[in-house]
Amino acid sequence: MAHFLQSEAWARFQQSLGERVTRRVGEDWSFLGVEETQVFGPFHTKRLYAPYGPSFSGPEALQPALEQFELNARQMGDVFVRVEPMGTSPEVEKDACEKLESLGYHRVSHLLPEDTWRINVTVGRDALLKGMDKSNRKRYRQAAGKGIEIRTSTNPEDIPLLTKLMSDVEERDGITLRDTDYLKKEAASLFPTGNGRLYLAVLHERDADGNPTGEERVIAANFVFLDDDCCYLIHNGADSNYFKTGANVAMQVQIVLDAAEEGRTWCDFHGMAPEGAGPEHPWYGFTKFKQSFGGEARHYLGTWEKPIKQAHYAVYDLARKVIAHK
Repeated sequence: MAHFLQSEAWARFQQSLGERVTRRVGEDWSFLGVEETQVFGPFHTKRLYAPYGPSFSGPEALQPALEQFELNARQMGDVFVRVEPMGTSPEVEKDACEKLESLGYHRVSHLLPEDTWRINVTVGRDALLKGMDKSNRKRYRQAAGKGIEIRTSTNPEDIPLLTKLMSDVEERDGITLRDTDYLKKEAASLFPTGNGRLYLAVLHERDADGNPTGEERVIAANFVFLDDDCCYLIHNGADSNYFKTGANVAMQVQIVLDAAEEGRTWCDFHGMAPEGAGPEHPWYGFTKFKQSFGGEARHYLGTWEKPIKQAHYAVYDLARKVIAHK
């Protein structure tokens, strides 16, 4: 399967932002490339980037995909190409790194996670729940009794309910996430075609005697990407003041079960710490959280670059390294 970031839906979204894109489909391969401009001082450097692409379904398909990608980059006037090739299985990718090196590509720091955690949801509801930590099953089953309701929305105007919670994550974890304007544009592009959905965990508040007050509060949210094969949990936020309610857990259990009910094969939690990483890794905590839902790790081939215009790329690469060391 091709990743969502290689889909027609993602191409439409990029075009709605005014980005220049190129798509090609060959025998056992395909790609979506997005042209990006890197700015270092007075230098403007254009690259053609394939996020989690090209996609290929056979060992011999990677080379022609890359050759066509490079040709498109030359025709568009780009300085270099950046790729993150993704085979349909780890077996298909077995010799891909050696092939990339033989074609003049070199590894660079990744933009997108090189490892992800995913669940095969074709096993059925009972098996999915059994594969989760006992505490996750308990929180899911007790959610309604605690006044927690899991809702879905396809209204882009509800995105601020998510981004408010994401800002709490930014402050808590010291990371930078997408802003409201960007995510509303993303939702406006993906929601109408069924390629996205917003999940909301809503707490119905109660008074000291346990009686409903009529007030409600969104305490966790997740913006998922959807294609025929997979549900991707991409943008998540949760109010740390309500962690003990288990609302975020209950919401993510519901996302997994919905993916199964709707006939998908995978639920992808999008990103995890590398295999063997310890508590010192910044992603260790949320990796353990994702693993508590059951599933398996999937390692990708990583991010690779190849110059198209050698002299310009050399200047760009030097500027990038100088800035990185400041």
